[in-house]
Amino acid sequence: MFQFQRKQEQKSLTVIPAEVAGLPATAASSRVAESVIGKDMSIEGQGIIVRCRGSLRVNGAIAADLHCSELVVGEEAVINGSIAADTVRVFGQVHGAILGANVVLHPSAQVDGDIHSQSLTIEQGASFDGRSRKVTNGAEIAPQLDPAEAQSQSPIYG
Repeated sequence: MFQFQRKQEQKSLTVIPAEVAGLPATAASSRVAESVIGKDMSIEGQGIIVRCRGSLRVNGAIAADLHCSELVVGEEAVINGSIAADTVRVFGQVHGAILGANVVLHPSAQVDGDIHSQSLTIEQGASFDGRSRKVTNGAEIAPQLDPAEAQSQSPIYG
């Protein structure tokens, strides 16, 4: 008899701000394009990559890799996966590697993973268990915001 096996494909989720998607903009979104993953939302799955071309605030739980221009990890957020962003501000929990030009761990931050950055600030009270590496070539840590560009490069792992 025949047996079929499902091929594991890497999935990608692209978050597009309302003004780019042609949706009505609220007063808040017209000032700054910020996408939000609320505390009542979780994103989970094998091989998922969340991409945001603008600013992303995570207040919920994510078990995936994140690529965005700017990322804020809220106090109640839990991220299990790698992060690649130009600017990363962590107030919550991250379990995985962080790649960013400018990374700030605020007093409530709990990071378990390596950090590769051009600039790293660890505020008093923050918890960091991992290795830190200063990067001089920004291309090494640049987020992959375009899914087509990402297919030609290998994914990051923490």
